[in-house]
Amino acid sequence: MIDFRYHLVSIISIFLALAVGIVLGAGPLQANLGDQLGEQVAALRTEKQSLNDKLSTSEKLVDASDEYASAVQERVVRGRLTGHRVVVVAMPSADTSMVRSMETVATQSGAALTGTLSLSQDWFDPTQAADRATAARAAAAALGVASTASGDALLVEVLTSLGVSTTAAPTSPKRTAALKVLLDANLLDSTVTDLPPADIALVVSADYAGSEAGVSQRSDAVRTLVAALAASTRATVVAGGETLAAAGQPATSNAVQAVREKPDTAAAVATVDHAAAGNGPAVVVLAVEDALDERIGHYGIASGATAKLPRVLP
Repeated sequence: MIDFRYHLVSIISIFLALAVGIVLGAGPLQANLGDQLGEQVAALRTEKQSLNDKLSTSEKLVDASDEYASAVQERVVRGRLTGHRVVVVAMPSADTSMVRSMETVATQSGAALTGTLSLSQDWFDPTQAADRATAARAAAAALGVASTASGDALLVEVLTSLGVSTTAAPTSPKRTAALKVLLDANLLDSTVTDLPPADIALVVSADYAGSEAGVSQRSDAVRTLVAALAASTRATVVAGGETLAAAGQPATSNAVQAVREKPDTAAAVATVDHAAAGNGPAVVVLAVEDALDERIGHYGIASGATAKLPRVLP
């Protein structure tokens, strides 16, 4: 049986241990631990400063590289697309600066810019399907398109007939009226009211996010549109930047990724996934030049890229 003396000894032992710990902590151990912690903090500060310096240097190098690429861009692309007609098609929420870059580089390459079509969110919104079908029928009638298609399929057919063709065609009252139908339906914006058809399409990508099923459905619609453009042009290139995952959304994708995901579109449509970089616009023109020679490439650093850059011919 454990008696009172046992408990007393145990309590005294505990207090002795605490006292020894306090004495040591306030004495030699405190100095030793304090020195170690101070040295670690100093080392971390030095490491952080070194990393910040390296990051700053890297950013300056990237900025310098982008400035150089922009400075020589016109020389690189000059005359490469002379004699061709380019239309820029911007996906919903496409970056405005990238759209402007595509317009600029198309002109620098010697091509004629027919116009820029910016699709609205309603173009792909499932809840607007009925309104899109009504607008598609009206636009097709105005354009004189005889088709058995309906709904979104007819809408894509109308846009393709308006925007692209391998043969040049003048503007006409019918084309102007059909474009106005789509403008009035808030399905797109256009930089011109009279849109002659182009033989090259530059599609500016943009991110879209949502459920797995919703993103998959959107990607299917994007591929249908891009494939239709490719079938009616001499070359179609989809250009975009890095995909940023949307917070709180199960899935995120963009037009570049959508094209690369399926072998049929990947075989017909070229892509550039770093078009926002300093050399991006020039790469897009080189990708078009390759596509005109029936060399379809996927350029950049994202998934599905086949090379970082197209080959540069003199």
